[in-house]
Amino acid sequence: MITLPAYPAPNGATAALVDRGGTLRGASALRVDRLGSHYRIGVTYPALDEEDKARVFVSRLIRAKRQGLRMPYPLLGVNHGMCGNAVVVDGAGQAGASLAVRGLIPHAAIREGYWLSIEDATGQHYLHNVGEQVIAGADGKAVIDVSDTMLRRPFPDGARVHFTQPMIEGLIEGNEAAWQLAVDHRTSIEFVIEEAA
Repeated sequence: MITLPAYPAPNGATAALVDRGGTLRGASALRVDRLGSHYRIGVTYPALDEEDKARVFVSRLIRAKRQGLRMPYPLLGVNHGMCGNAVVVDGAGQAGASLAVRGLIPHAAIREGYWLSIEDATGQHYLHNVGEQVIAGADGKAVIDVSDTMLRRPFPDGARVHFTQPMIEGLIEGNEAAWQLAVDHRTSIEFVIEEAA
């Protein structure tokens, strides 16, 4: 799995939910939810004017096309760190729209709209959005609504849950990876990454 250099950070992003459910239409409409919904994000970077940085960035982007890419989901300055940095899945075999966790800061507020990623035993990240606010108990435990995409894997007990820096991981979309070379020696980069799991 490829990671991009930390600098520069993206200067723009367009996120989307890829919905695997659908609506059956007949005499009335019926919503059918299916597992497999996930996220996609289009990312742009400021033009790189340092040849060394641009060269490394492009090289990693080319390799990520084949090997996959893991990058931080842009939080736009919202501090999720108040949830804690030692949060893990509380109990194996969970499924559905709720995730039991432990290791939160006691009485921490996990607010609606917060982002998190769950890291499985192989290091793969799964991005989720918190569906409603919940307050951790005095024991640092809570049950979080992840009905946005439902749990896509039966995570093991103790799997890490990332609030401070949730990650999106997947494949570069499309049949090509492109970058723009300008006569002023600035390299512009943009791409779309879609979760593959």
